[in-house]
Amino acid sequence: MKRNVIISVVFMISSLVVMNAQTSDKKLEYNLSLGFNIGGTTPIGLPAEIRGINSYQPTLNLTVGASVIKMFSPKWGIDAGLRFENKGMKTGVDVKNWQMTVNIQSGDDTGTKTGYFTGSIKNKTSISYLTLPIKAVYRLNDKWDLKGGFYFSYAMERSFTGNVVEGQIRETPLHPVIGITKADYDYSDDLRKFDTGIELGANWKVYKSLAVHANLTWGFLTALDPNKRRVDMDNYNVYFNIGVNYTL
Repeated sequence: MKRNVIISVVFMISSLVVMNAQTSDKKLEYNLSLGFNIGGTTPIGLPAEIRGINSYQPTLNLTVGASVIKMFSPKWGIDAGLRFENKGMKTGVDVKNWQMTVNIQSGDDTGTKTGYFTGSIKNKTSISYLTLPIKAVYRLNDKWDLKGGFYFSYAMERSFTGNVVEGQIRETPLHPVIGITKADYDYSDDLRKFDTGIELGANWKVYKSLAVHANLTWGFLTALDPNKRRVDMDNYNVYFNIGVNYTL
């Protein structure tokens, strides 16, 4: 709740600053944006250990931001700003010999076990970012802008949790199989605090100061830090953002 209040206050202050700045520099374009992300924090190409995807559900991934566009010529310019955004999803998968750590509440044994898991799991990922996008702008005409560049994100909140639906784990090939009826895991601390990647998109002006946008963001860094993660997975933030822009 406190985070939502802080975000709202910061955004309102940013809006006031932008509107005040507009009166002093007519060569700059000031935009407010609202949208949502859909996609996944996912491996690029499914590992052999993932034998099937049982479910996928996007979560409420809202984005809100402000940006400034400076045109250096009738066709070319630069777009930079700040946005608050959430990236997340819920998934259910079947895996075989997946290296991971689980906390077993019910089964042949209990407690925290690390080893090779076979069975079904459900997980939820949710990361709230403060993002700085910097993009080149190519203005096709009065209606269309094409944009491409990079983004840099800092994670304000991180969550990566899940539970075992059914399965078994073997700590090493020499250990006996442990049957699991109830277990969970929490890898939130394994998530990186930073992300960076490419951002490509387009804006289409639909009416005077109102436009719709569509952007693809593709992270360069695996979301789970390889130096401390407890699950053997390289996964990346790949999300598609759709929303509206208002030019002040």
